[in-house]
Amino acid sequence: MENKEKDINFIGKVAKFPKNTKAKSAYTFLENIKVSKKKLWYILIEKDSTGLQIIKYNNKMGVNLNDFVNELKNYYAHDEILCEHIQQLTIEGEDKFSTIKNIPDIEINGKKLITILTNDLLNLLYK
Repeated sequence: MENKEKDINFIGKVAKFPKNTKAKSAYTFLENIKVSKKKLWYILIEKDSTGLQIIKYNNKMGVNLNDFVNELKNYYAHDEILCEHIQQLTIEGEDKFSTIKNIPDIEINGKKLITILTNDLLNLLYK
């Protein structure tokens, strides 16, 4: 993890780890460097090019991740461009851990769909 430390982005209450980082490694790393759970609530990890993991670092604060991600999917259903692609997503998880799978490897307006989802999640979970 040491050589990837510079690739970790802290954005508000979210720590975005490098692609394919193991959730346990990310959590352990944050514990080892003594990141305050009052300041950091979530961990976000891109898995391959077809999935995103969201993990609660602070289990007592923030949203129910499974409900939150399902609502995000409903929100995108109103977007004519994204609607058909969002329907392919599957969401697994529970309150403290959620995974968005089957993200189509496509570009919309010059951005990969996984990048759009990641940025939107960061913006929503930032506060």
